[in-house]
Amino acid sequence: MLEFLVECARAAGAVLEAHFGRLTTVRTKDSAASVVTEADLAAERCLFERIRARFPEDGFLGEETGFAPGRSAVVWVVDPLDGTSNFVAGLPWFGVMIARIEDAEPREAALYLPALGAMYTAQQDRGARRNDTPLAVSTATDLAQVLIGFGLDGTADAAALRRQGLLLAAVAQRSRNVRATNSLVDFCYTAEGRLGGTINFNCKLWDLAAPTLLVREAGGVVTDLAGREPDFRLDAAATARTHTVLAAPPALHRQLRALVDAVPAGV
Repeated sequence: MLEFLVECARAAGAVLEAHFGRLTTVRTKDSAASVVTEADLAAERCLFERIRARFPEDGFLGEETGFAPGRSAVVWVVDPLDGTSNFVAGLPWFGVMIARIEDAEPREAALYLPALGAMYTAQQDRGARRNDTPLAVSTATDLAQVLIGFGLDGTADAAALRRQGLLLAAVAQRSRNVRATNSLVDFCYTAEGRLGGTINFNCKLWDLAAPTLLVREAGGVVTDLAGREPDFRLDAAATARTHTVLAAPPALHRQLRALVDAVPAGV
């Protein structure tokens, strides 16, 4: 099964590479920070056609096409181009994410960074890999020893933005420093220990499913900022819900959670 996910991710990645640096259309979706291109749409068509041809009974959730329930307990959750703003800007921090969810649990995942030639894979209870190399999260036990990924988008909610800014300042002060691709790259680098963890304020299910399995199988913890486990049950409301994400090794996750709790809620 994992081989099929890898095959699909590579095929969609080839679509992205064919469009990289050659875009003709960039359209804004719900905000200036959320854009879609012909590359997103073409890559998702590629994934949908391959998955539907092989598994016609399964459900499908794609960022651009939405949720198509199936007749089985399996849903394929795909983000055909994560890091679209990076892609549009000509930055290499973009990729394809595919997760196979069965009975509301991610079972297999593939995350492909075509510009970097890196295929990240994970299988439930069987570990995570980059290409052929097993992955493990950082062994650091103090935030001062690591870089932390931090992803956020602009929002009209001024109070929420202030809280996010306060948390960013706290993480920057407590850790070695912060970095931000605001994409799957932050989660991939967390899974292989390049980053000590990552925080993101604006994830949908298609942003969350594959990275959750990858980081977990590399030995990390993935929750929302309040410490709750992700919920992968799919219904009409679930597909529209925005998730906060905190992914890190257990010791660093506890330290980051303490920083989150220290930010005043009423700011």
